[in-house]
Amino acid sequence: MSKKTRHIGVGTSARSDFGLLTPLLDALYGDADIRLGIYATGMHFSKIHGNTIEEIRDLGFADHLLEIPGLPADDSPAAIGAGMASVLAGFSEAFAREKPDILVVLGDRYDILPAVIAAMPCNLPVAHISGGEVTEGVIDDSIRHAITKMSHLHFPAHEEYRRRLIQLGEEPWRITVSGEPGLDGIDELPFKTRVEIYGELKFSEDRPLTVFTFHPETLAPGSSADAIATVLAAADKIDSQILFTYPNADAGSLPIIDAIKDFCSDREDCHVHASLGRVRYYNVLKQADCIVGNSSSGIVEAASFGLPVVDIGDRQRGRIAPENVSHVPCDREEIARAWVSALDPRVRAGFKDMVNPYGQGRSAAEILTVLKSVSLGRELLIKKFCDIPMDTHISQQQENTA
Repeated sequence: MSKKTRHIGVGTSARSDFGLLTPLLDALYGDADIRLGIYATGMHFSKIHGNTIEEIRDLGFADHLLEIPGLPADDSPAAIGAGMASVLAGFSEAFAREKPDILVVLGDRYDILPAVIAAMPCNLPVAHISGGEVTEGVIDDSIRHAITKMSHLHFPAHEEYRRRLIQLGEEPWRITVSGEPGLDGIDELPFKTRVEIYGELKFSEDRPLTVFTFHPETLAPGSSADAIATVLAAADKIDSQILFTYPNADAGSLPIIDAIKDFCSDREDCHVHASLGRVRYYNVLKQADCIVGNSSSGIVEAASFGLPVVDIGDRQRGRIAPENVSHVPCDREEIARAWVSALDPRVRAGFKDMVNPYGQGRSAAEILTVLKSVSLGRELLIKKFCDIPMDTHISQQQENTA
């Protein structure tokens, strides 16, 4: 195989970022001027969470895959810290052997942060997707902003997030509003009928179906057991089948998994899956009746399917929420009330023609154009802090609070 013009590395640490990155990976893979390298780490190697490293191989990326295991031994803060150190060492060794021309990462996972740190002493430019967002209930918020300051190119999903990146001191020329790449090509996916997908997943097509994903609020990981108990108490009141997917491998995730398994053991109309994969997951969203939980998927992807969402607690607080999203506190009665409303067919009918603020399916092309054309010289590596005059900043704050 001849050497490509530009070597683009893409870091992925979980099913969540890999699903969103897949359209970009396809675009990079199909471009004759690009040599693709996929650096897989973190949760991809967790058997509990579906061993999703196999999904990367099964999609035809095996020849481009570099494996960097670094899974925490458990969901404790100490184990997660040790896992991050292992990932940092793994990426440092990988970049010492051969570093790409640009490293692309998405989002705010604690197990992708070490990849960006490892890139720094190598003078390896980093391109960051989905920066500028806010999630007040989790440590991911700080991680995301840290990655922003260590990155050289930015691909936020929305104009508001572009403004926030500039507020963080990033130069405007480095920023391209691309939308979320995970929304690309949704209309072209091989969708199954309701009967087919429900039968495959052992649900009845004659009853409503809720998709449920609940992650820990990592700024209060010790509250996971109480929080999931409250949410499942609400679920017990709802006339709906429930498809549960596992939480991410964050601090406090294991009590959530255990509680969900116990709940499903007593309900024949509830099933749990560690991971569904992008195509099957979108097939479910196409046919389901609502999403409940606190996953970013409810904020970013559900709008493309006109799917009602009940977002619980503070994990996603601060993100731009489309009109299909209802926010509720972690309170049994309020969750149940919002859940019943979300299952009303008239509610979903009202979202049929809504526009997703996170993009219209052209993200990968936007990102690819920049990755191929940007100069790799000193101008890219040497960052200047873009100061905002204090009077302008105060004026903007007054406008936002008016």
